[in-house]
Amino acid sequence: MITFRTIDKNNFYPLLELDPGDGGKFVASAAVSLAEAWLYYEAHDTYPFAVYHGEELVGYMMAHEDMSRKALFLWRLAIAREHQGKGCGTDALRKFIALARESGKYDCVVIGYEEGNERGRHIYEKLGFRPVGVAADGETILRLDL
Repeated sequence: MITFRTIDKNNFYPLLELDPGDGGKFVASAAVSLAEAWLYYEAHDTYPFAVYHGEELVGYMMAHEDMSRKALFLWRLAIAREHQGKGCGTDALRKFIALARESGKYDCVVIGYEEGNERGRHIYEKLGFRPVGVAADGETILRLDL
């Protein structure tokens, strides 16, 4: 079962070593993600967290709230190479969507993906995300209405 946990002294270093196997092409490293989260620390609207399957660390995610749009952005979803193809990413995204929906705070979940990330695109579309545009950096933006 997939669970989300706070990043703390017990999982911080293992998280930094996690390798999603794309060489940073599709998802930023945990170190970059945590540094970016720190930039938004005082705004209290950006949340990095560890993804576990049972007791095993399998990935990380980072979310950002935009309450002016009642939107929850999934900035990062990275699953370790050795856990890919086992449903961990799909299950983590399903759980993320369910928690967003249950909170009642958001109208939608938004995610972006880089051209060539066909695995990500397939998962997002399978879960109901639909393209809504292209970001300035070239990422395709998808939205799931809750």
